[in-house]
Amino acid sequence: MTQPNAIRSTKTPGTRYIAIDLDAEGMIIVSGVAGASGSRVEHAVAWLPGDEHGPPALTAATAEKLGEELRDRLKYANIAAAPVLVGIGRDKVILKDIKHPPVDSDSEPAIVRFQALKEITESPDEIVLDYTPIAEDSADPQADRRAMVVVVRLEYYESVQAMIAAAGLKIAAVTPRPFAVAAGLTHALASRQAPPLESPLDAAAVVTLGPQGGEFTVVRAGKVAFTRAVPSQVLVNDALLLGEVKRNLTTYNGQNAGHPVKALYVPEAEHMLGGWSSRLQNLPVPIHTYDPAAGAIESVPAKQRGRYAGAAGLLAGKSGGLPINFASPRQPVVKKDPKRKLYIASAIAAAVLLLGMGTIGYLAVDSADEEVARKQAEKANLEKLLADAQPDHKRLEAAEKWEARGVNYLDELYEMSSRLPQGDALRVTSFKGTAIRPDKNGKQIAQAELTIGVAGKNVQYSRMVMDKIVGSNTKAQKFYSDTKTKIGGQEKPIAGFNESATITTRVFHRPPTDYTTAPPVGFKPPRRTVTVGTTAAKEAEKKPAETKPDAPDEPDE
Repeated sequence: MTQPNAIRSTKTPGTRYIAIDLDAEGMIIVSGVAGASGSRVEHAVAWLPGDEHGPPALTAATAEKLGEELRDRLKYANIAAAPVLVGIGRDKVILKDIKHPPVDSDSEPAIVRFQALKEITESPDEIVLDYTPIAEDSADPQADRRAMVVVVRLEYYESVQAMIAAAGLKIAAVTPRPFAVAAGLTHALASRQAPPLESPLDAAAVVTLGPQGGEFTVVRAGKVAFTRAVPSQVLVNDALLLGEVKRNLTTYNGQNAGHPVKALYVPEAEHMLGGWSSRLQNLPVPIHTYDPAAGAIESVPAKQRGRYAGAAGLLAGKSGGLPINFASPRQPVVKKDPKRKLYIASAIAAAVLLLGMGTIGYLAVDSADEEVARKQAEKANLEKLLADAQPDHKRLEAAEKWEARGVNYLDELYEMSSRLPQGDALRVTSFKGTAIRPDKNGKQIAQAELTIGVAGKNVQYSRMVMDKIVGSNTKAQKFYSDTKTKIGGQEKPIAGFNESATITTRVFHRPPTDYTTAPPVGFKPPRRTVTVGTTAAKEAEKKPAETKPDAPDEPDE
């Protein structure tokens, strides 16, 4: 496990948090304090491929195991339990820019959700939805409002919850990484850790990259105005990466001509040779770098410092308020009249009093006559139902008697599959069922006779099958009788299965619910072979395949 990194000595009042950035390769974890006066990173732990294997991808199947490993790593790094801020990748969410009519802030969440569900294809029951308003330059109070809607699949969000619960922690916020990075860049600009913009209202782009891709995000006035995922395929060479960034710049500037991007920021260690910023040359905007862990985590390797932009940004965003939080999405506020309960209680009491007095007087007079009429009508209805059901009852009884004379051969064949020994030790060469017809008195000694031809490597396997057939009978019910095994009798046994036998048994009818046997766990069906008598079999006899002798098999219990 990775040792905890150095801590920052500056004291910042606030609440302790653990920030976990779910990177495409693993996890970036920091712990620190976030409050109204700012944030402070105290510890940092990276769980990435390197000296050890990185964690598996977060899914419902791996969530619990990941949480247990996360708990052990936090304990090893001396990070005490605290509320958790989780950042998820841009590729895990859907963003939608929507317009909606102007409404008050209490009703806005309901209007935004209604409008968003009309424009996305996801089922409302399979997503978690939150949004953040987009500031407009227009002063017209009647103009449509804009909002950035962010959606995450419920299955992935529940996996995050399960992982954090398995680690023995509680979630305080779950937000997309671009919003955390935007908060981190805003903090870096305000603290002069990053070269400032000409105006605080200027738009700036920030590119966060790792071996598996990253995000391109435009931040204006501290808010996310545009974000796109950067696929890993464009990282193979500088031309593809540069083309991807230029396309994103062109797309944003085309949609926001009044506020184009004025600078591009790359989080990475200062003066780092061969960093991402060195690969992003010849852009139409100046390129700046900033260290998201500056002055806080000196022992983090230089090549990893840029990847802490999301985790450190979660703490910075918590101190200023995260605009998107799937753990506590915006909800409509229902205004309640403080006297409403009193009015409702008074109205109900008056209604109950009036109705009760009238009902009691009416029921006292009429209850006897109504009871007699109801009983008479119920009797007549039952007599009619009984008479109407007689023909159907007789037909059903006759059908059940006819069905009881037969055997369900498909279920019998399925039952037989569970009796075969595991491994390729015994093969069924024939399965024949012969109906036993009733005698002149309508009685049957059994419903059918099964004749099963088998070929095995040892005669004991056929006897084992016979014993399992006999063992299917119970004290309460007998399913088979006169079960016998005749050794030999196969004209052309299968190569390697020289011990042939014929098993015969009489079968009694039983309903489908009595077929309860299933093949044992780990059962592997016998290897398919060429059927004797076919053209392929004849060719196989002329040119036998070279095979290694089978090792002696242990009989199954």
